Amino acid sequence: MEDKKHSITLDDRNLLFISGVKDIYSFDENKVILETTLGTLTVTGEGLQINKLSIDDGNLKVKGSITSCIYSEGREFKDRGKGILARMFK
Repeated sequence: MEDKKHSITLDDRNLLFISGVKDIYSFDENKVILETTLGTLTVTGEGLQINKLSIDDGNLKVKGSITSCIYSEGREFKDRGKGILARMFK
């Protein structure tokens, strides 16, 4: 499968659009951890909600008060087992 282009657009620190999403490892109202085509991305904030997820396109929309977006190269979450999307669509 060919990797899709990855980008992030943050509007007013309240609306985050992410493309190139491969999987979501975990999410709650303070943190979203996901795999993108360019590595693991951790989004932190308050009152975070996943408003739109398009599996076919790899697009994700997160609403809430965004405080940080941090990339990591580690595979710590991937090694734990299947991500949320893989578990949802067995």
